[in-house]
Amino acid sequence: MDFDLTDEQRQLRDSVRAFMRQECTRDVVQRALAEGRHSERLWRRMAEMGWLGVAIDERYGGAGGNIVDMAIIVEALAPGEPAIGPYFATVCFGGKSVGFFGSEAQKRFYLPRITAGECVFSLSITEPGGGTDVLGAMQTHAERDGDGWVLNGAKMFTSAAQRADYIVVVARTTRRTDVRKAAEGVTLFIVPRTAPGVTVRKIETIVPIEDTNAVFYDNVRLPADAVLGEEGRGFYQLLATLNNERILGGAAALGCGVAAYDAALAYARERTAFGKIIGQMQAIQHYLADMTTELDAARLLVYRAAWLQSEGRECGAEATMAKMYAADVAVRACDRAIQIHGGMGLTEEVDVARYWRLARLWQIGPITNEQCRNIIAQMRCELPRSY
Repeated sequence: MDFDLTDEQRQLRDSVRAFMRQECTRDVVQRALAEGRHSERLWRRMAEMGWLGVAIDERYGGAGGNIVDMAIIVEALAPGEPAIGPYFATVCFGGKSVGFFGSEAQKRFYLPRITAGECVFSLSITEPGGGTDVLGAMQTHAERDGDGWVLNGAKMFTSAAQRADYIVVVARTTRRTDVRKAAEGVTLFIVPRTAPGVTVRKIETIVPIEDTNAVFYDNVRLPADAVLGEEGRGFYQLLATLNNERILGGAAALGCGVAAYDAALAYARERTAFGKIIGQMQAIQHYLADMTTELDAARLLVYRAAWLQSEGRECGAEATMAKMYAADVAVRACDRAIQIHGGMGLTEEVDVARYWRLARLWQIGPITNEQCRNIIAQMRCELPRSY
């Protein structure tokens, strides 16, 4: 059993960590928070380093890496939100979805642009009032119009839509009453954000990411080649990328938890009370010991799932476990980091509260941890489906 990264992966990890220390400084993050948008300079630098195309086939200008490489990058970048921008959505739902299911023409058009940092992708899937019940709540639909399509509907919590060049929209193209299963008759569309009829409205949240939005589609006319993959099989195609999404979500949560732990450890080594550093106090030591132990366990789950995926092996339960556990662990680590900082932990003078807000997202999205437990009980425990 070998838990080591390859030499290339260690170099990748070290280069991303160095990038975060040197270029994604606290001042850069604070500026992005104030301006409400990511740093274009950092986005260009990530493109120059090849990270936007890390898992894109070399034929289209990418590095030909795998999900392990993506997880390494996401873990290191995550604490830099919102300055780093919509990396997750672009590489997962742009790079991987187009790479998996796009036509040759779509791959030639989109993938080199993603790699070069010239376009941003977003995913529009959650329906108003639907939450996790994507299929049951789906009202967004597209109908044929000559050689093309007309798209109508609304979506919630579409991250990065303010900055996206293209939005992958999940829509029903066959009426629910005309298919046997709810997953049938759903199609993916690549929609330009600036297409007539697309309206993006920002949703204010406590999560310090660039933007999340409600997006409305009002008689949006699309050409035939806007379809991504096979008509009517879109939800099944999306499922193929969900393991990637859960693994990367686990990696992002892990990165926030590790950042909070590092900040708390540094503070415990320098803050004094009652004539000694607080890191000498047993209660603080126990907090930190629990944090590092749980974060190590989360890392093993995340990278086991990533390795299974990279080997082409089944990893649905493992990816779901990794996302769920890493999110819970990260929130606990951030909460303890706030406690270790005391009153300072609730100020904007330090970053631990920002890490908590980032980590808290992953207990809800892209799938709630309660639904993760339902899936794990069904897949691993072989219990009856509960939803």
